[in-house]
Amino acid sequence: MASDFTSLPTWVLSSAATRSHQVLHASLGRAGVTGYEFRCLSALASAERLSQTELGDAAALDPRDVTHTVRGLESRGLVSRVKDPGHGRRQLVSLTAEGRLEGERAAEAITEAQEAAFGALTGEERTTLLALLDRVARV
Repeated sequence: MASDFTSLPTWVLSSAATRSHQVLHASLGRAGVTGYEFRCLSALASAERLSQTELGDAAALDPRDVTHTVRGLESRGLVSRVKDPGHGRRQLVSLTAEGRLEGERAAEAITEAQEAAFGALTGEERTTLLALLDRVARV
């Protein structure tokens, strides 16, 4: 049974995802952050302060990854953590001034990655692609 697997939608999507992942992480690497760090910085940029649980939900990370990522960001002076006075075990996380700047630099890297990965598409094509991928992802 002969088949041209390169024309299968699953193959094309997987290949596109691999390329997109490589472009994205190379761009973030040049900006000095990981994907998890970007997701946390981005989520915190939209909120004054989040519990680590809320941050995990906003960044789509599991609790263990949030803890590890926040520790790394904290050690670099990009976030601060304080105990929630209303809940003894909860940690509240917020961006520092340097963290806000680092998040802005990382956001620029993300924009560059989008252009590198999808620059051959028109705005309308990008919108269509995103809508179709969203449908496939939610099946």
